[in-house]
Amino acid sequence: MKSEAFDWTPADMGDLTGQVAMVTGTTGLCVAIVEGLARAGARVIMCGRSKVRGRAVLDGIRARVPEADLGFRVVDLGDQASVRAFAEKAVAEIEHVDMLVLNAAVMAELGRSETTDGFEMMFGVNHLGHFAMVAGLMPLLMRSRARVVSLSSGAHQYGEFDFDDLMSTGKFKPMVAYGKTKLACLMFAKELDRRSKAGGWGITSVAAHPGFARTDGVFTRLATIPLLGWIAGKTVVPLLSHVPEKAAWSILFAATSPEVRGGGNYGPVGFRELSGPVGPATTADYAEREDVASRLWAESARLTGASFPPLAQTRESL
Repeated sequence: MKSEAFDWTPADMGDLTGQVAMVTGTTGLCVAIVEGLARAGARVIMCGRSKVRGRAVLDGIRARVPEADLGFRVVDLGDQASVRAFAEKAVAEIEHVDMLVLNAAVMAELGRSETTDGFEMMFGVNHLGHFAMVAGLMPLLMRSRARVVSLSSGAHQYGEFDFDDLMSTGKFKPMVAYGKTKLACLMFAKELDRRSKAGGWGITSVAAHPGFARTDGVFTRLATIPLLGWIAGKTVVPLLSHVPEKAAWSILFAATSPEVRGGGNYGPVGFRELSGPVGPATTADYAEREDVASRLWAESARLTGASFPPLAQTRESL
């Protein structure tokens, strides 16, 4: 059943002057998200591995939006020590953050690789890196009553978790492994919102996906497929995808709209939810299972060593 679109465009964000947003990542959709928030007046802090790459991206945004208020902080989501150091510094130095957009992701690696800590690369970066980041930033997020946006994907419907092999050591299929990381991101968003409500943390946690975004990464991947990749890039991709600026709409909506409900999932509602206006996104029944989400949370905490406040602790006690 097709979801009804909201009557929303980035113009509806209004004036975000005085608000602070953090966005993870430095390429692809990240640029459109950062630029969209900056155009609305928010101070935006881009968070990524490469200071050189980050500065180049921010310089490009400044050239298009001279009044943009931008910053950059280094964090490697594939290195838990880097995530901890980033969070400790941010909590000590940043007064408040209104929006945290967990955008960075490794997508469908052709071969299995691992993070610094030995996690399968996509699961380690896309989910565990962000899980530990949010845990470390909790004092800042709670005192700010922040909104946390996790990027989901239609690919979350590809499968279920094998808790005996979360790192895909037994069988590695790139798109299946990627889909499970997006399932983890979606379930984390929902579980974080449930725990925030139960614990009085004051955080609103939601998920959003961009549909099929026509980023440079798509064409880079297609270039690895002789002839068919070129044909797809000239025909199928332009037909079914939308440009990053439009693909970012659902994320910008999730980050800023007063219509957003905690635990929700938002995305384009056009053909197969690949493009189109923003609306409620299709969510697989498995992604709604609280027992699985609770187990994923516990396993993620065990793997990363990250901890969240007790459910009885409120932001006023920080």
